[in-house]
Amino acid sequence: MKPFYLVAVFLFCGLFSFSQTYNTDVEDIINDVNLDSLTYYLRNLSGEDPVVVNGQTTTIEHRVSNWGNDLAAEYIYETMQGFGYEVTMQDYAANGKNVYAVKEGSLYPDDYYMICAHYDAVDYYCADDNASGTTAVLEAARIFKDLDFEYSIVFALWDEEEIGLIGSYYYANDANNNDQSILGVINMDMISWDGDGDNEFEIHTSFTSNSDDLADYVVQINNIYNLPLEPSIENPGTTASDHASFWSNNFAAILLIEEYYGGDFNPYYHTELDRISILDMEYFHNMSKLSIGTLASLAMPDNTISVEERFANSSLELNCYPNPSNGKTNISVMLKEEGNLKVSLLNSMGQKVKHICDDYQLQGENNFEFNTSELIPGIYLLVASSTKGNATFKLLVQ
Repeated sequence: MKPFYLVAVFLFCGLFSFSQTYNTDVEDIINDVNLDSLTYYLRNLSGEDPVVVNGQTTTIEHRVSNWGNDLAAEYIYETMQGFGYEVTMQDYAANGKNVYAVKEGSLYPDDYYMICAHYDAVDYYCADDNASGTTAVLEAARIFKDLDFEYSIVFALWDEEEIGLIGSYYYANDANNNDQSILGVINMDMISWDGDGDNEFEIHTSFTSNSDDLADYVVQINNIYNLPLEPSIENPGTTASDHASFWSNNFAAILLIEEYYGGDFNPYYHTELDRISILDMEYFHNMSKLSIGTLASLAMPDNTISVEERFANSSLELNCYPNPSNGKTNISVMLKEEGNLKVSLLNSMGQKVKHICDDYQLQGENNFEFNTSELIPGIYLLVASSTKGNATFKLLVQ
Protein backbone atom coordinates (compact mmCIF):
# COMPACT_ATOMS: atom_id res chain seq x y z
CA MET A 1 0.00 0.00 0.00
CA LYS A 2 1.41 3.37 -1.02
CA PRO A 3 1.57 5.88 1.89
CA PHE A 4 -1.45 8.19 2.01
CA TYR A 5 -1.41 11.26 4.15
CA LEU A 6 -4.96 12.67 4.01
CA VAL A 7 -6.94 12.67 7.19
CA ALA A 8 -33.60 -15.90 -9.96
CA VAL A 9 -30.12 -15.40 -12.47
CA PHE A 10 -29.29 -11.85 -13.60
CA LEU A 11 -26.42 -11.28 -16.02
CA PHE A 12 -24.19 -8.25 -16.32
CA CYS A 13 -26.24 -5.70 -18.22
CA GLY A 14 -24.10 -3.72 -20.66
CA LEU A 15 -21.93 -1.14 -18.86
CA PHE A 16 -24.67 0.22 -16.60
CA SER A 17 -25.13 -2.14 -13.68
CA PHE A 18 -23.89 -5.27 -11.98
CA SER A 19 -26.42 -7.72 -10.55
CA GLN A 20 -26.59 -11.42 -9.79
CA THR A 21 -28.06 -14.09 -7.58
CA TYR A 22 -26.96 -17.46 -6.25
CA ASN A 23 -25.01 -19.70 -8.65
CA THR A 24 -23.82 -23.19 -7.69
CA ASP A 25 -20.76 -22.89 -9.94
CA VAL A 26 -19.63 -19.73 -8.16
CA GLU A 27 -20.16 -21.37 -4.76
CA ASP A 28 -18.01 -24.32 -5.88
CA ILE A 29 -15.24 -21.91 -6.87
CA ILE A 30 -15.47 -20.11 -3.53
CA ASN A 31 -15.22 -23.44 -1.73
CA ASP A 32 -12.14 -24.32 -3.78
CA VAL A 33 -10.17 -21.41 -2.30
CA ASN A 34 -7.73 -23.35 -0.17
CA LEU A 35 -6.10 -22.01 2.99
CA ASP A 36 -3.13 -24.38 2.67
CA SER A 37 -2.50 -23.09 -0.85
CA LEU A 38 -2.81 -19.47 0.30
CA THR A 39 -0.43 -20.10 3.18
CA TYR A 40 2.10 -21.73 0.85
CA TYR A 41 2.23 -18.78 -1.58
CA LEU A 42 2.21 -16.23 1.24
CA ARG A 43 5.15 -17.85 3.02
CA ASN A 44 7.10 -18.10 -0.23
CA LEU A 45 6.48 -14.50 -1.31
CA SER A 46 7.24 -13.03 2.11
CA GLY A 47 10.53 -14.87 2.48
CA GLU A 48 9.59 -17.28 5.23
CA ASP A 49 10.41 -20.35 3.12
CA PRO A 50 12.83 -21.07 0.26
CA VAL A 51 11.55 -21.27 -3.31
CA VAL A 52 12.83 -22.70 -6.57
CA VAL A 53 13.32 -20.07 -9.28
CA ASN A 54 15.12 -20.73 -12.55
CA GLY A 55 15.91 -24.19 -11.25
CA GLN A 56 17.77 -22.85 -8.22
CA THR A 57 16.72 -22.92 -4.56
CA THR A 58 16.70 -19.43 -3.12
CA THR A 59 14.70 -17.16 -0.80
CA ILE A 60 12.74 -14.03 -1.69
CA GLU A 61 14.21 -12.09 1.22
CA HIS A 62 12.52 -8.86 0.22
CA ARG A 63 10.72 -7.26 -2.72
CA VAL A 64 12.40 -3.86 -2.57
CA SER A 65 15.57 -3.58 -4.66
CA ASN A 66 15.95 -4.80 -8.22
CA TRP A 67 17.39 -8.08 -6.98
CA GLY A 68 14.48 -8.87 -4.67
CA ASN A 69 11.82 -7.57 -7.01
CA ASP A 70 13.19 -9.41 -10.03
CA LEU A 71 13.29 -12.64 -8.04
CA ALA A 72 9.68 -12.19 -6.94
CA ALA A 73 8.61 -11.37 -10.50
CA GLU A 74 10.29 -14.50 -11.80
CA TYR A 75 8.63 -16.60 -9.07
CA ILE A 76 5.21 -15.21 -10.03
CA TYR A 77 5.95 -15.78 -13.72
CA GLU A 78 7.00 -19.40 -13.22
CA THR A 79 4.08 -20.13 -10.86
CA MET A 80 1.45 -18.94 -13.36
CA GLN A 81 3.31 -20.62 -16.21
CA GLY A 82 3.12 -23.84 -14.19
CA PHE A 83 -0.66 -23.50 -14.17
CA GLY A 84 -0.58 -23.61 -17.97
CA TYR A 85 -1.00 -19.91 -18.79
CA GLU A 86 0.90 -17.93 -21.37
CA VAL A 87 2.46 -15.33 -19.09
CA THR A 88 3.67 -11.84 -20.03
CA MET A 89 6.58 -10.15 -18.28
CA GLN A 90 5.93 -6.50 -19.12
CA ASP A 91 9.27 -4.66 -18.83
CA TYR A 92 7.93 -1.12 -18.94
CA ALA A 93 11.13 0.47 -17.54
CA ALA A 94 14.65 -0.51 -16.55
CA ASN A 95 13.53 -1.17 -12.97
CA GLY A 96 9.88 -2.05 -13.53
CA LYS A 97 8.25 -5.36 -14.38
CA ASN A 98 4.54 -6.16 -14.43
CA VAL A 99 3.59 -9.83 -14.65
CA TYR A 100 0.21 -10.93 -15.99
CA ALA A 101 -1.65 -13.77 -17.66
CA VAL A 102 -4.90 -13.78 -19.64
CA LYS A 103 -7.60 -16.45 -19.72
CA GLU A 104 -9.63 -15.99 -22.89
CA GLY A 105 -13.41 -15.90 -22.58
CA SER A 106 -15.55 -18.37 -24.50
CA LEU A 107 -18.22 -15.85 -25.61
CA TYR A 108 -16.69 -12.40 -25.09
CA PRO A 109 -12.93 -12.79 -25.61
CA ASP A 110 -12.42 -9.05 -26.14
CA ASP A 111 -14.12 -8.00 -22.88
CA TYR A 112 -12.02 -8.35 -19.73
CA TYR A 113 -12.41 -8.58 -15.98
CA MET A 114 -9.25 -8.19 -13.93
CA ILE A 115 -8.01 -9.30 -10.53
CA CYS A 116 -4.79 -7.64 -9.46
CA ALA A 117 -2.37 -6.67 -6.70
CA HIS A 118 1.06 -5.11 -6.36
CA TYR A 119 3.95 -7.39 -5.49
CA ASP A 120 6.65 -4.85 -4.63
CA ALA A 121 7.36 -3.84 -1.02
CA VAL A 122 9.37 -1.42 1.11
CA ASP A 123 11.03 -3.73 3.66
CA TYR A 124 11.76 -7.35 4.49
CA TYR A 125 8.80 -9.80 4.66
CA CYS A 126 5.86 -7.39 4.09
CA ALA A 127 3.42 -10.28 4.26
CA ASP A 128 0.27 -8.18 4.53
CA ASP A 129 1.56 -5.40 2.25
CA ASN A 130 1.25 -6.92 -0.21
CA ALA A 131 2.20 -10.56 -0.39
CA SER A 132 -1.41 -11.15 0.73
CA GLY A 133 -3.00 -9.59 -2.37
CA THR A 134 -0.42 -11.20 -4.65
CA THR A 135 -1.14 -14.57 -3.11
CA ALA A 136 -4.89 -14.21 -3.74
CA VAL A 137 -4.23 -13.46 -7.43
CA LEU A 138 -2.11 -16.62 -7.71
CA GLU A 139 -4.83 -18.63 -5.97
CA ALA A 140 -7.42 -17.31 -8.44
CA ALA A 141 -5.17 -18.31 -11.33
CA ARG A 142 -4.72 -21.78 -9.82
CA ILE A 143 -8.45 -22.40 -9.38
CA PHE A 144 -9.50 -20.95 -12.75
CA LYS A 145 -6.89 -22.78 -14.84
CA ASP A 146 -9.18 -25.70 -15.76
CA LEU A 147 -12.44 -23.73 -15.93
CA ASP A 148 -14.07 -21.80 -18.76
CA PHE A 149 -15.68 -18.37 -18.48
CA GLU A 150 -17.74 -16.29 -20.85
CA TYR A 151 -15.59 -13.18 -20.35
CA SER A 152 -11.81 -12.95 -20.54
CA ILE A 153 -9.89 -12.64 -17.26
CA VAL A 154 -6.60 -10.89 -16.54
CA PHE A 155 -4.52 -12.02 -13.55
CA ALA A 156 -2.13 -9.11 -12.98
CA LEU A 157 0.68 -8.32 -10.54
CA TRP A 158 2.03 -4.77 -10.52
CA ASP A 159 5.47 -3.44 -9.78
CA GLU A 160 6.44 -0.09 -8.22
CA GLU A 161 3.13 0.62 -6.51
CA GLU A 162 5.03 1.77 -3.45
CA ILE A 163 6.72 4.60 -5.33
CA GLY A 164 3.69 5.93 -7.16
CA LEU A 165 1.46 3.27 -8.81
CA ILE A 166 3.90 3.21 -11.71
CA GLY A 167 3.40 -0.33 -13.04
CA SER A 168 -0.39 -0.30 -12.91
CA TYR A 169 -0.59 3.15 -14.47
CA TYR A 170 1.56 2.01 -17.36
CA TYR A 171 -0.80 -0.91 -18.04
CA ALA A 172 -4.03 1.06 -17.54
CA ASN A 173 -2.90 3.96 -19.70
CA ASP A 174 -1.78 1.59 -22.45
CA ALA A 175 -5.12 -0.25 -22.24
CA ASN A 176 -6.99 3.03 -22.52
CA ASN A 177 -4.92 4.19 -25.49
CA ASN A 178 -5.60 0.90 -27.25
CA ASP A 179 -9.33 0.87 -26.44
CA GLN A 180 -9.10 -2.34 -24.43
CA SER A 181 -12.52 -3.22 -23.02
CA ILE A 182 -11.88 -3.67 -19.29
CA LEU A 183 -15.28 -4.04 -17.64
CA GLY A 184 -14.16 -4.20 -14.03
CA VAL A 185 -11.00 -4.33 -11.90
CA ILE A 186 -10.69 -5.94 -8.45
CA ASN A 187 -7.56 -4.67 -6.72
CA MET A 188 -6.43 -6.29 -3.47
CA ASP A 189 -3.99 -4.52 -1.18
CA MET A 190 -3.48 -5.66 2.42
CA ILE A 191 -6.24 -8.21 3.00
CA SER A 192 -4.95 -10.26 5.94
CA TRP A 193 -4.88 -8.06 9.08
CA ASP A 194 -7.87 -8.05 11.43
CA GLY A 195 -6.48 -6.97 14.76
CA ASP A 196 -9.80 -6.78 16.61
CA GLY A 197 -11.33 -9.89 15.00
CA ASP A 198 -14.50 -8.12 13.83
CA ASN A 199 -14.24 -9.33 10.19
CA GLU A 200 -14.66 -5.77 8.91
CA PHE A 201 -13.09 -4.63 5.65
CA GLU A 202 -13.44 -1.76 3.20
CA ILE A 203 -14.36 -1.47 -0.46
CA HIS A 204 -12.91 1.74 -1.84
CA THR A 205 -14.77 3.04 -4.85
CA SER A 206 -15.78 6.16 -6.79
CA PHE A 207 -18.35 7.17 -9.37
CA THR A 208 -15.86 6.57 -12.18
CA SER A 209 -17.36 4.32 -14.86
CA ASN A 210 -19.75 2.47 -12.52
CA SER A 211 -17.10 1.66 -9.91
CA ASP A 212 -19.82 2.27 -7.30
CA ASP A 213 -21.95 -0.48 -8.86
CA LEU A 214 -18.98 -2.80 -8.72
CA ALA A 215 -18.62 -2.11 -5.00
CA ASP A 216 -22.29 -2.94 -4.45
CA TYR A 217 -21.74 -6.15 -6.39
CA VAL A 218 -19.06 -7.26 -3.92
CA VAL A 219 -21.49 -6.69 -1.04
CA GLN A 220 -24.09 -8.81 -2.84
CA ILE A 221 -21.58 -11.63 -3.30
CA ASN A 222 -20.68 -11.50 0.40
CA ASN A 223 -24.37 -11.76 1.34
CA ILE A 224 -25.46 -14.35 -1.21
CA TYR A 225 -22.69 -16.81 -0.35
CA ASN A 226 -22.92 -16.21 3.41
CA LEU A 227 -19.33 -15.14 3.91
CA PRO A 228 -18.71 -13.91 7.47
CA LEU A 229 -17.19 -10.57 6.45
CA GLU A 230 -18.54 -7.11 7.31
CA PRO A 231 -18.10 -4.73 4.36
CA SER A 232 -17.97 -0.94 4.45
CA ILE A 233 -18.14 0.97 1.17
CA GLU A 234 -15.86 4.03 1.09
CA ASN A 235 -16.84 6.57 -1.57
CA PRO A 236 -14.82 8.56 -2.32
CA GLY A 237 -12.19 5.94 -1.72
CA THR A 238 -8.47 6.32 -1.34
CA THR A 239 -6.30 6.83 -4.40
CA ALA A 240 -3.30 5.23 -2.64
CA SER A 241 -3.34 1.90 -4.48
CA ASP A 242 -3.42 0.52 -8.01
CA HIS A 243 -7.18 0.75 -8.62
CA ALA A 244 -6.64 4.53 -8.90
CA SER A 245 -4.60 3.97 -12.07
CA PHE A 246 -7.74 2.55 -13.66
CA TRP A 247 -9.94 5.36 -12.37
CA SER A 248 -7.52 7.77 -14.03
CA ASN A 249 -8.17 5.98 -17.30
CA ASN A 250 -11.96 5.80 -16.86
CA PHE A 251 -12.23 2.09 -16.02
CA ALA A 252 -14.49 0.66 -13.29
CA ALA A 253 -12.29 -0.43 -10.41
CA ILE A 254 -12.42 -1.08 -6.66
CA LEU A 255 -9.97 -1.72 -3.83
CA LEU A 256 -10.53 -4.46 -1.26
CA ILE A 257 -8.54 -3.72 1.90
CA GLU A 258 -8.61 -4.21 5.66
CA GLU A 259 -9.83 -1.25 7.76
CA TYR A 260 -7.75 1.53 6.21
CA TYR A 261 -10.15 4.27 7.25
CA GLY A 262 -11.87 2.31 10.01
CA GLY A 263 -9.24 2.30 12.74
CA ASP A 264 -7.92 -1.28 12.54
CA PHE A 265 -5.10 -0.82 10.04
CA ASN A 266 -1.99 -3.01 10.33
CA PRO A 267 0.33 -1.18 12.78
CA TYR A 268 3.34 -3.11 11.40
CA TYR A 269 2.75 -1.82 7.87
CA HIS A 270 5.94 -0.90 6.01
CA THR A 271 8.20 -2.60 8.58
CA GLU A 272 9.97 -5.95 8.80
CA LEU A 273 7.52 -6.91 11.56
CA ASP A 274 4.81 -7.39 8.90
CA ARG A 275 5.10 -11.18 8.90
CA ILE A 276 2.70 -14.06 8.48
CA SER A 277 2.81 -14.79 12.23
CA ILE A 278 0.86 -11.60 13.04
CA LEU A 279 -1.88 -12.09 10.45
CA ASP A 280 -5.42 -13.43 10.79
CA MET A 281 -5.36 -16.33 8.37
CA GLU A 282 -9.08 -17.11 8.64
CA TYR A 283 -9.85 -13.49 7.74
CA PHE A 284 -7.35 -13.72 4.86
CA HIS A 285 -9.03 -16.91 3.67
CA ASN A 286 -12.44 -15.25 3.62
CA MET A 287 -11.16 -12.09 1.93
CA SER A 288 -9.62 -14.28 -0.78
CA LYS A 289 -12.88 -16.20 -1.14
CA LEU A 290 -14.81 -12.98 -1.58
CA SER A 291 -12.39 -11.53 -4.15
CA ILE A 292 -12.18 -14.73 -6.17
CA GLY A 293 -15.92 -15.41 -5.93
CA THR A 294 -16.67 -11.90 -7.16
CA LEU A 295 -14.36 -12.37 -10.12
CA ALA A 296 -15.95 -15.73 -10.96
CA SER A 297 -19.46 -14.28 -10.82
CA LEU A 298 -18.51 -11.34 -13.03
CA ALA A 299 -16.68 -13.40 -15.65
CA MET A 300 -19.45 -16.03 -15.55
CA PRO A 301 -18.69 -19.73 -15.81
CA ASP A 302 -19.71 -20.55 -19.36
CA ASN A 303 -22.62 -22.73 -18.30
CA THR A 304 -24.23 -19.76 -16.54
CA ILE A 305 -27.15 -19.05 -18.86
CA SER A 306 -30.79 -18.10 -18.45
CA VAL A 307 -32.92 -19.80 -15.84
CA GLU A 308 -35.02 -21.47 -18.51
CA GLU A 309 -32.01 -22.80 -20.44
CA ARG A 310 -30.04 -23.75 -17.35
CA PHE A 311 -32.71 -26.00 -15.93
CA ALA A 312 -34.13 -27.43 -19.17
CA ASN A 313 -33.64 -31.09 -20.13
CA SER A 314 -32.21 -31.93 -16.73
CA SER A 315 -31.37 -35.48 -15.67
CA LEU A 316 -33.00 -34.92 -12.29
CA GLU A 317 -36.56 -34.18 -11.22
CA LEU A 318 -37.43 -32.05 -8.18
CA ASN A 319 -40.69 -31.93 -6.27
CA CYS A 320 -41.82 -30.48 -2.95
CA TYR A 321 -44.99 -30.94 -0.89
CA PRO A 322 -47.12 -29.59 0.65
CA ASN A 323 -46.99 -26.41 -1.36
CA PRO A 324 -47.94 -23.88 0.06
CA SER A 325 -46.19 -24.88 3.28
CA ASN A 326 -46.19 -23.61 6.86
CA GLY A 327 -44.35 -26.40 8.66
CA LYS A 328 -43.01 -29.86 7.86
CA THR A 329 -42.07 -30.02 4.17
CA ASN A 330 -40.95 -32.95 2.05
CA ILE A 331 -38.56 -32.77 -0.90
CA SER A 332 -38.25 -35.49 -3.52
CA VAL A 333 -35.31 -35.58 -5.94
CA MET A 334 -35.33 -38.22 -8.65
CA LEU A 335 -31.82 -38.87 -9.97
CA LYS A 336 -31.37 -40.62 -13.30
CA GLU A 337 -27.74 -41.29 -12.37
CA GLU A 338 -26.03 -41.54 -8.99
CA GLY A 339 -23.69 -38.73 -8.00
CA ASN A 340 -23.16 -35.76 -5.74
CA LEU A 341 -26.37 -33.82 -5.09
CA LYS A 342 -26.75 -30.30 -3.73
CA VAL A 343 -30.11 -28.96 -2.55
CA SER A 344 -30.55 -25.44 -1.20
CA LEU A 345 -33.42 -23.06 -0.47
CA LEU A 346 -33.09 -19.47 -1.73
CA ASN A 347 -35.15 -16.43 -0.83
CA SER A 348 -36.60 -13.98 -3.36
CA MET A 349 -33.29 -12.03 -3.38
CA GLY A 350 -31.38 -15.13 -4.46
CA GLN A 351 -29.74 -15.56 -1.04
CA LYS A 352 -29.30 -19.06 0.34
CA VAL A 353 -31.34 -19.37 3.54
CA LYS A 354 -31.21 -23.11 4.13
CA HIS A 355 -28.74 -25.85 3.25
CA ILE A 356 -30.56 -29.13 2.74
CA CYS A 357 -28.14 -31.56 1.09
CA ASP A 358 -24.58 -31.74 -0.24
CA ASP A 359 -23.73 -35.42 -0.42
CA TYR A 360 -23.41 -38.45 -2.68
CA GLN A 361 -26.82 -39.90 -3.53
CA LEU A 362 -27.90 -43.06 -5.32
CA GLN A 363 -29.86 -43.32 -8.55
CA GLY A 364 -33.61 -43.13 -8.04
CA GLU A 365 -35.76 -41.22 -5.58
CA ASN A 366 -34.04 -39.36 -2.73
CA ASN A 367 -36.20 -37.78 -0.03
CA PHE A 368 -35.45 -34.95 2.40
CA GLU A 369 -37.45 -33.16 5.06
CA PHE A 370 -37.21 -29.66 6.51
CA ASN A 371 -39.38 -27.21 8.43
CA THR A 372 -40.55 -23.88 7.03
CA SER A 373 -42.19 -22.60 10.22
CA GLU A 374 -39.20 -20.37 11.09
CA LEU A 375 -39.13 -18.74 7.63
CA ILE A 376 -40.67 -15.39 6.76
CA PRO A 377 -43.79 -15.95 4.62
CA GLY A 378 -43.16 -15.45 0.92
CA ILE A 379 -41.92 -17.12 -2.24
CA TYR A 380 -38.77 -19.26 -2.09
CA LEU A 381 -36.84 -21.23 -4.68
CA LEU A 382 -35.55 -24.76 -4.14
CA VAL A 383 -32.44 -25.40 -6.23
CA ALA A 384 -31.12 -28.93 -6.83
CA SER A 385 -27.96 -29.62 -8.82
CA SER A 386 -25.87 -32.63 -9.69
CA THR A 387 -23.05 -33.30 -12.12
CA LYS A 388 -25.67 -34.30 -14.69
CA GLY A 389 -28.28 -31.59 -14.36
CA ASN A 390 -30.15 -28.95 -12.40
CA ALA A 391 -33.73 -28.26 -11.37
CA THR A 392 -35.68 -25.60 -9.49
CA PHE A 393 -39.01 -25.61 -7.66
CA LYS A 394 -40.96 -22.55 -6.50
CA LEU A 395 -42.21 -22.91 -2.92
CA LEU A 396 -44.76 -20.66 -1.21
CA VAL A 397 -44.29 -20.34 2.56
CA GLN A 398 -47.36 -19.11 4.48
